[in-house]
Amino acid sequence: MEKSNMKVFYTLTIQNPEQHHVRVTMRGTFSGEGRCMTVFMPSWSPGSYLMREYARHLRGFRALNLKGDYLAYEQVDKGAFLIRWPDGEEREFEIMYDVFCHEISVRTSYVDIGHAFLHLPTLLMGIEDVQLIAPELRLNFPPLWSTVSTGLEDISPKREIFLYRAQNFDQLLDCPIEIGCHQTDGFMFKNIPHELAFYGEMLPNQHPLKKDIETIVTTVANTMGEVPYGRYVFITHLASGIYGGLEHHNSTALHFDGARLVERKGYIKWLSLVAHEYFHAWNVKRIRPKEFGPFNYRQEGYTQLLWLAEGLTSFMDELFVLRSGLIALEEYLDLQKNNFKSYMAIPGRRFHSLADSSFNAWIKLYRPDENSANSSISYYLKGGLAFFILNILLKEKGKGINDFLAQLWLRYKERPEVGLEAEEVYQMIEVLGGPEVREKFEMFIVTTEELPLQSSLERMGLAWVEERPEAAYFGIKTRSEGERIFVSSVVLDGPAFKFGLNAGDEILFVGGQRVTRGEWDDFGKNLLPNQAYELLVARMGRMVRLTITLDKSPAELKEIKIVDREKALKFLN
Repeated sequence: MEKSNMKVFYTLTIQNPEQHHVRVTMRGTFSGEGRCMTVFMPSWSPGSYLMREYARHLRGFRALNLKGDYLAYEQVDKGAFLIRWPDGEEREFEIMYDVFCHEISVRTSYVDIGHAFLHLPTLLMGIEDVQLIAPELRLNFPPLWSTVSTGLEDISPKREIFLYRAQNFDQLLDCPIEIGCHQTDGFMFKNIPHELAFYGEMLPNQHPLKKDIETIVTTVANTMGEVPYGRYVFITHLASGIYGGLEHHNSTALHFDGARLVERKGYIKWLSLVAHEYFHAWNVKRIRPKEFGPFNYRQEGYTQLLWLAEGLTSFMDELFVLRSGLIALEEYLDLQKNNFKSYMAIPGRRFHSLADSSFNAWIKLYRPDENSANSSISYYLKGGLAFFILNILLKEKGKGINDFLAQLWLRYKERPEVGLEAEEVYQMIEVLGGPEVREKFEMFIVTTEELPLQSSLERMGLAWVEERPEAAYFGIKTRSEGERIFVSSVVLDGPAFKFGLNAGDEILFVGGQRVTRGEWDDFGKNLLPNQAYELLVARMGRMVRLTITLDKSPAELKEIKIVDREKALKFLN
């Protein structure tokens, strides 16, 4: 059914920010058929593939005509309302409701006395079977707040009014808003403004954040050949223990621990996060799987191509930081060492292909549990490694990842309204590297075949150096509560798995010795492989005795050694 076009005006009002609520008002005249209109609250956000059910924070829904008379309505599902007009009455409407906003993440809204971060899928209702044309959004907020940062087009008629416009509903939802007294800065690149908005605190450090972000922007944009937006906004929240990012049409939201910017490894992680989310302005927001637009915000959007959307981006982010000259080759290889070790430590790679991992993101990646590592693999992690190897294969054919990116971007410009299918991606690879390279890469995606990591490193002038830890191997991960030690997960086929130690067990005694948090890390060093030990654990309020024979610790990647520096750099440039 063809959608009708409508103009809708939204207003977001924050009157008492300490109460964490936003009042939403939407006005318009229904242009669809009949005397009924269905409005809905999105259930998920593009870029974050989990049904988050944003309607759970909604309260006080009501619908009126422009005379102020109440309209009849009924709730028809978890986040949708059917509104009816009497016969003969103009189909004008004013809908109002409140949304509770007090969850700190890049995919939720947060309001307190200090600032507001508005993630619009959590706030704005759409209209079923209607295409919104140039929707407008007005902001009302406390007068002590002085700054608004957003990728939305500013159409404010005067300084004290904050009025914005988007091209359509999809773009409107795709522009987060930061309001408060946050710090702002920026730079111009190719006569395009790039705004930096920072809320929160960081410890004093010597890192030139603005300059380094500008360097990353330059590297990514020059690699892709052109800039696909008229302005760009980096919104960053700095607070203890937070991490994450979410891409948007012409902006990104970043979360990072401000204290970690002091240490070198923490700062490198920050730079990689910036590069990752910024590159999404090309890959995902433009180059995208066919299922990613137009969006159905009420149902899951299944795709098998998240290995392209996130895997390629995960490979390119650290490579962009290297190519920007912000890290040395040794630091880049240390990042890859950690990626390789993480991959090898996940038994789930034997059961879940990248295509399956992508399709099941809605029920697996964003819902981790004690068995996740035993049953699935991340399309971020394995996808990034698959492209690491693809770059090597293409380089050996006289091409490289840049040529692949150029093909993706050309395809986007030829048909920007139509997303990609996997077969198109495989065909691009075949054109660049031949049928053999295509076949190898396709096997990385659709099968659980082991990735040839070690041999790939050797082909680019690097060596895989292993070590075997001396400690005996339990095959568990633990967490502590005060001085108590609990099993958080059990590794598939490890000693704990074989002898019945469970996630959730509290470890009390090992070999007759009491174990507490302060002793646990050193305790394993005194245990012997191939030796049986009696364990006493607390499980669901009962004491349970187990006998476990420990293994030798498996060999681990210790270092990626540079054998031929010049050759390695040729593969990475």
